[in-house]
Amino acid sequence: MKLFRTIMACGVAVALSSGIAAAQEFTLKYGHVGPATENSDDHVPGVWLKSYLESRSNGRIKVEIFPAAQLGNFKDMIEAVQQGTLELTHTSLGGIAPFVPELQVLDIPYMLTDDRVAEKVLMEGPFVDAMRDAVLAKTGNVRLITGSNTGRWRSFYTTDAPIKNASDLEGVKIRTINSPLQVEFVKFLGGNPTPVAWGELYGALGSGVVDGTKNAALDVVSNKLNEHLNYAVLDEHAYLAGFYWMSQDFLEQLPEDLRALVIDGVIQMAEVQTNFNKQQDGIAQAQFIDAGGTVYVPTAEDKATFEAGKEHMIKWYTDQYGTEWLDKLNAAIADANAEISAQHSIN
Repeated sequence: MKLFRTIMACGVAVALSSGIAAAQEFTLKYGHVGPATENSDDHVPGVWLKSYLESRSNGRIKVEIFPAAQLGNFKDMIEAVQQGTLELTHTSLGGIAPFVPELQVLDIPYMLTDDRVAEKVLMEGPFVDAMRDAVLAKTGNVRLITGSNTGRWRSFYTTDAPIKNASDLEGVKIRTINSPLQVEFVKFLGGNPTPVAWGELYGALGSGVVDGTKNAALDVVSNKLNEHLNYAVLDEHAYLAGFYWMSQDFLEQLPEDLRALVIDGVIQMAEVQTNFNKQQDGIAQAQFIDAGGTVYVPTAEDKATFEAGKEHMIKWYTDQYGTEWLDKLNAAIADANAEISAQHSIN
């Protein structure tokens, strides 16, 4: 696979004398925090979207990609979309939690335990519709297009302290996203939660600001965090959900045909990212080990020490935010399980 790099196209605006909107050129800027590399699950889908939209629109849409947190961290880029200076970004839940903290329900550990269920819940359907409405109402201009997987499953990775069960986390400084729920989960397990922006994590690990993080192998390897991280325990406490956010104003400015093209393109972009991560996960695990890392798959007994945090976090969440979003999530999970079970029938 060739090394992907950012392509900054300098197009010439096309405008017909009639001024018809469908003949104008539009620029879609996509900002993300990942590196501009062939194994970056943020950048590879961006390169795909650029090719797709520019070719399918016959040049009426130009896509510019800003990788490696050039436009700031998750919160910065959400705010840029809100203000209308950025058309598209992709964030983890941490990017939107400061705006709609109730959505931290997705970070309750061990709620989503299966890829197919997670994809049905987060890519389309009533839960995504409810998220879209809530975020748009709160921000005024940030529209959720769809969800994705942004690195498979979140587990604990550490620099110097091997972790086998929750007791091993005692006092370990673990990087979390900017999510009070994640902070509370690490605290409950005995760790020292330390929120650090994604773009600052490499330096924080190297300097000792944090001793570990809650991520997946692909995130670790593609961002060279394994230069500092040496141990992993695959407790898989959370599905690494990502979300694609667009400027509502930008979408409203597009003619109907281009609006449909852009929305369909971003939905497919999420599928590209999700499938890319499935393909790359095993490769990244092997690369982590080949570079000297140690991976521990916990026994049922050891995993139970981590899973003890689920009920605590459900109570913590409902004490903070009530049951509305927990009920929505449980209903979506139940519907997904029922649909999948029906597909398993051979009668």
